[in-house]
Amino acid sequence: MRRMLLGMVVSAFVAVMATSAFAQSSCWNHNGSIMRFTERGTNFTMTYEKPRSVLRRAGVRRGTVLANGYSGPGGLNGTARRFSRHCPSTPLEYPVSGYFEGDYTIYLEGTRPVYNRCRPTGRTARDELLFEYVGPC
Repeated sequence: MRRMLLGMVVSAFVAVMATSAFAQSSCWNHNGSIMRFTERGTNFTMTYEKPRSVLRRAGVRRGTVLANGYSGPGGLNGTARRFSRHCPSTPLEYPVSGYFEGDYTIYLEGTRPVYNRCRPTGRTARDELLFEYVGPC
């Protein structure tokens, strides 16, 4: 009887974990790259699943983090990264905030410093990051 009960508990746990992992991860298009959006509790991470070729020259690979942070009542808040072939090992990080627009769009925005070949210029630029839902990954 105990074995049967233990087997049922383990089977239920595996089913819940598989469903949770699937429900928390989805794919999105961002400027021609396919991204993976993953949520764990209130934390989120947006990683490259299939980066565009120009980004690969900047050191971006599958699994490279573009943005991460947390979601709350005010929307999404966190850190985004900008990649350059001139400084592939040191992406520029800057704060972003945003929101879900319906079920099919994620919008993040922030102000970043402008660099010229890995050197700060003293200027800033506004970045808008738009992600459109593709489907499950």
